[in-house]
Amino acid sequence: MLTRILFFADVSSFSERGLAWATRQVAGDRSDFLVLHVVDRAAGLDAPELVREAEGYLEEMCARTLPPESYYKTLVLLGDLLESLPETIRSEKCTFAIFPLPVGQDGMPFVRATPAPQILLREHEGFFPEEDAFDSLAVALDLEPSRTSLMLDNLREFLAQARKNPKISLLHALAPQSAEDAPEVLNAAMRALEEVRDEIFSWGYETAAEIVSGDPATELPARIRQLAPSLLVLGLPVAGELGELVFGSTAEMLFAGTTCPLLVFPL
Repeated sequence: MLTRILFFADVSSFSERGLAWATRQVAGDRSDFLVLHVVDRAAGLDAPELVREAEGYLEEMCARTLPPESYYKTLVLLGDLLESLPETIRSEKCTFAIFPLPVGQDGMPFVRATPAPQILLREHEGFFPEEDAFDSLAVALDLEPSRTSLMLDNLREFLAQARKNPKISLLHALAPQSAEDAPEVLNAAMRALEEVRDEIFSWGYETAAEIVSGDPATELPARIRQLAPSLLVLGLPVAGELGELVFGSTAEMLFAGTTCPLLVFPL
């Protein structure tokens, strides 16, 4: 999963700080980087010069930031960013992606356009997090069996390749339709969540499980802010999947309501 990492860059110190973070926090011994920048066609007659300038900047940035033994490739394209992302990931055989996001930028378009696991890295008060990004993970689950199984497969592979040993908090938000149904629904959800907890515990990670009662779009982000994890992990159904609208709206609230880096698996 972490063998070929696409890193999306602008041509500023912001991306350089983000690349330094990715090198420290995510890249392993066998990781290499594809550093991508896309010049919008709207640049018109200035586009060729902007491409040349970006090519020079990316090369200098990588030389300054990446370890001398690192393998990397820089690529500057002219076109539409959200069209270029999936095409580049497939053609360059990228297995992971990292997107540094300036304050206020919506990360959902990147997620929807990227057919690979990814980290969305957000600044908080002008800085990327310095602490270990994998010290404590909050994992949001919808408990749909096939998506949960795929989520666990992705998470296990990622943690094994990243060689991390985090504390993991599993969270599922539940809003029973009626008071009469609440105990039965709650018990069923808790049993399912405990099965996931036991599975992850068997991998060797300290794991806790918690049901969050109430509207998922409001209560789940609030609980995650209280936990203050170093990394939030979630999966998003692919387009057209049953449950995409419900879980997708919750994911959008998680994006907006948290500031820690996000690890997203397409499911």
